[in-house]
Amino acid sequence: MALFVPIIDFGPYLDPAADEAQRRAVIDALDSACRNVGFFFLANHGIPQALFDQIRAIGHRFFDKPAEEKLKYTTDSGFRGYKRFSATTTNGQGLHEVIAFYASANSYTNGRAPAAAKDTSVPISPDAPDVFGEQNMWPDGEFRAVAEEYLGCVQRLSQRVLSALATALGVGDSFHDWMDDPFWGMRVTGYPGIAETGGKVGDGVNFKEHTDFGCITLINQDDGPDSLQVCDKQGQWHSVTPVPNALVVNIGDLFSIWTCGRYPAPLHRVVHRAAHRRVSVPIFIDPRFDAVTGPLPELQSADDAAPKYEARPYGDYLWDRISEFYPQQSEGMQRHHA
Repeated sequence: MALFVPIIDFGPYLDPAADEAQRRAVIDALDSACRNVGFFFLANHGIPQALFDQIRAIGHRFFDKPAEEKLKYTTDSGFRGYKRFSATTTNGQGLHEVIAFYASANSYTNGRAPAAAKDTSVPISPDAPDVFGEQNMWPDGEFRAVAEEYLGCVQRLSQRVLSALATALGVGDSFHDWMDDPFWGMRVTGYPGIAETGGKVGDGVNFKEHTDFGCITLINQDDGPDSLQVCDKQGQWHSVTPVPNALVVNIGDLFSIWTCGRYPAPLHRVVHRAAHRRVSVPIFIDPRFDAVTGPLPELQSADDAAPKYEARPYGDYLWDRISEFYPQQSEGMQRHHA
């Protein structure tokens, strides 16, 4: 059974010639989707069609490589780079493979590794350790060029989406400051088709049920069979039928905390049963590591001061969530810095 996931035409919000009523209609549609479903399709997002298709195409070409070639792009820490998960992988991730890329991150104030710490003239040493281990492993120059161009488009788009949601919520300085120069992650993910696995489907789930950790996720996925599934408020699972040329966007746990549950993070999973591989490219948009995970001041009431909304730095929160969800990778990152 398919779940109703709204399709939102983002074109009027991006169009400088649009009037205030047109822009407000987009803002209200985003707000309604985030409150009621936590997922929505974003159409007319402004990413060039050729690039939108190309990022998935280079993913397919990479996953077509022999296993020994793909393994060259693994890292000791296991966070960035290539990794293949099986149905029996520790913590039951499900059958899929991924090559992951993340912004540089270290233990300084803002959790990033620019030439200087944010808002100070204090330089950051070029050899300052990255808390997630080795840097990104790009398969080749074309892959990197396409991925970085696509990432740039999605980052700019995400700022417009977040700006619209901030308007809907009536929040201001704290939100905009924390999302300045956000931390990002991009996971080019391949879900093997039954033809590739000899008909073996494991426990039936290719990516186990979860909520995303951070703010918002923007997903570019192959058209075709329904593989993404979302759990509704009654605990029933529903397939999300792909919409050609549209991004799938979902709310993460941090946004739910910031909004005191007004924007709940939806539980979702992937169950891929088609004959051929499915490629999905989620990009995770998260705040700086010094952002606070507690409720936004404008949205907090006396009833929202419960322990479930404990305020803490986002960097600490993210590390704990990674350690819980990816225990093997967390151990690898700790070994890398031992």
